[in-house]
Amino acid sequence: MSQLRPGLLIPNLAKPTFRPKSPSSVKARAFAACFTAMMVAVHYTNYSPLIVTIRSELHITSGQVGLFSTLLFLGLAITYIPAGILADRLGGQRVLLGSCILLSIGGILLPLFANLPWLLLCRILVGLGSGGAFVAGAGVAAGLGKHASLGQGLYGGATQVGSGMGLLVTPHLLPLLGWRGSFLFWGLLGTITIVLWLFINDGQEGHTPTQVDLKAAVRSPSVWTLGLSHLGTFGLGNAIAAWITIYLVDQYHLSLTLAATFGSFGILSGMFFRPIGGILLARKTIGAIPLLRLGTIMGTIGVGLLAIPLHFPPFAVIGMSLIAIGSTTPYTSVFNSAANLRSVGKGVAQGFVSLISSPTVIIGPPLIGLLLDRTGAFTLAFGSIMLFGFVAITSSFLAGPAVKREAST
Repeated sequence: MSQLRPGLLIPNLAKPTFRPKSPSSVKARAFAACFTAMMVAVHYTNYSPLIVTIRSELHITSGQVGLFSTLLFLGLAITYIPAGILADRLGGQRVLLGSCILLSIGGILLPLFANLPWLLLCRILVGLGSGGAFVAGAGVAAGLGKHASLGQGLYGGATQVGSGMGLLVTPHLLPLLGWRGSFLFWGLLGTITIVLWLFINDGQEGHTPTQVDLKAAVRSPSVWTLGLSHLGTFGLGNAIAAWITIYLVDQYHLSLTLAATFGSFGILSGMFFRPIGGILLARKTIGAIPLLRLGTIMGTIGVGLLAIPLHFPPFAVIGMSLIAIGSTTPYTSVFNSAANLRSVGKGVAQGFVSLISSPTVIIGPPLIGLLLDRTGAFTLAFGSIMLFGFVAITSSFLAGPAVKREAST
């Protein structure tokens, strides 16, 4: 047993006490992980088509509505690293099961009371469950052996499906169930993930606890550069997704349902682009870091096109397309690179990377809402998000040498 140094190492204190069971098949694990990713990501966007109704009924500002995203992603950020540590120590299945229970409870409780503090409290609860489920699920996808690149791509693609479903389906739920019923629908649907992880394990017959060195993660240039690059992929894409429906309504005078449908197309396209990224890496068509650099550049340019104060539909189409491709294709590059670092555990590395990429989705949506209220236009609101994109581009060019030095293979 290793010696414990406070704040640095979490040693293997005991052998696992649960009875080992045969690992579930690759297909079963991949399906369970992907379905979980969908149910997590639904909550990224399911409030977006409800913004106008919630703003009117609760008499709140656009900036306050943006807190629905901020508090969700703050919950994710809080649990990324603890979930990564627990996944390394206990295995992914236990973390996934507990996280999915928390996610479902938050989603079901949220619509019980129509006041802002309660809604935001439940969004934090949903975020706490989502963060644990996301990191542990990414670990399951990265542990599919020779299918890891494709699995990680499918996992990321499922996340895009969930985000797209939140935008596409919620406007149709609104006239039938109201905004509170719409939230309840997604909360109840998420309970299916609990059933899945009761019967499907993470592929380990008996998980061997991994020594966790937090100091190594903090000191790793690869972790920092990958995380900051992810600001301009996952972070940037989700910050814009939170407001894309309102953007299309305001700029092009589309109906709420039509705007949400168009907005969801860009997000849903990620279900193809994220697996394509995994396939390109598996076939060595392009390297992980070059793909990451390309994605950050495309996403930033896309946001810039949406920020241009012209009512020119081609700019909107091209901008949304660039964001869709740039924010999704490099997903496998980020998480497989993090999982393969020599001196940092897989779960902890992926948790740290996710945490470092959080500022865009924590700060971005309320910042967009605040600037929209102040200026009445999306020019400065979306333009401010480009700052995160520039940080991501710079970091992606620094990531190459760092990952090369620290890679385990």
